[in-house]
Amino acid sequence: MITLAKNPYGLMATTVDGPRTAALAAAAYLTSAMYDLARNTPDPARTLDDIADELPEIMPGVLKTVGVKPDTAAALLPAITTYVWAFAAIEYARAEAGEGYGYIFDLLADNLRKGAEPIGVKTTALAVPGRIRELAEQAGGAL
Repeated sequence: MITLAKNPYGLMATTVDGPRTAALAAAAYLTSAMYDLARNTPDPARTLDDIADELPEIMPGVLKTVGVKPDTAAALLPAITTYVWAFAAIEYARAEAGEGYGYIFDLLADNLRKGAEPIGVKTTALAVPGRIRELAEQAGGAL
């Protein structure tokens, strides 16, 4: 667990839970690789959706095989699932937004790869198509 303490410069991490931090880093790495593979399929969002559905059945065995300790695996599986759902949301939103807006979703995916909080990225990604429609209406046009 990361403990935050107030100092003259704002908040600062004072202690870090090593296993959880390692699990989150591993989750970001693994899901980034899954995302790269899914992007090369005809329907990346659906592929990521399918991966997320299968994680509870597949990942415990995978984690055990590679020697992940049970307590770390317990933290890793939910983290992996959260990241996969965030990447899936990016791809669903990319498809909904249509052509010409892919760079927005590339930025969101890059931020997620760099450690951005997955639930926030997911929320942002899913809001983008609606925001694009709102802006188009305000400008007097339609997409």
